[in-house]
Amino acid sequence: MKVSFREQGNTRIVDVAGAVDLDAAPLLRQHLFEALRQAPKVALNLAAISFIETSGIAVLLEALLESQRRHRQFLVFGMNTAVRDDFRIAHVAKVFQVAGPEEQALIAKSGSRSLVTTNANISG
Repeated sequence: MKVSFREQGNTRIVDVAGAVDLDAAPLLRQHLFEALRQAPKVALNLAAISFIETSGIAVLLEALLESQRRHRQFLVFGMNTAVRDDFRIAHVAKVFQVAGPEEQALIAKSGSRSLVTTNANISG
């Protein structure tokens, strides 16, 4: 797994590539928590993830809780079919604020679903 950061206005974009498995999950957690300490909005780019195991999904849930604790916005975007299926199987699709492309993630407001893909697209 490879992780990199980019800044777009007040948003820190976390780009992740490869497999998010048991070995990679702690590193992803470290990077997401660092991003949540430093930016009011964190957008996780899932487009280059080949798959995500339950340990990786657990890290995303931890990051979501940390964002709420810190009063930060955390959302995911760019889900490919494999990741969308992993979220559906784990029954967590409705928990996250999910945007389609990066452009939607950048303009999405906290708690807003108006520019965010509907849960029907990923949960059923």
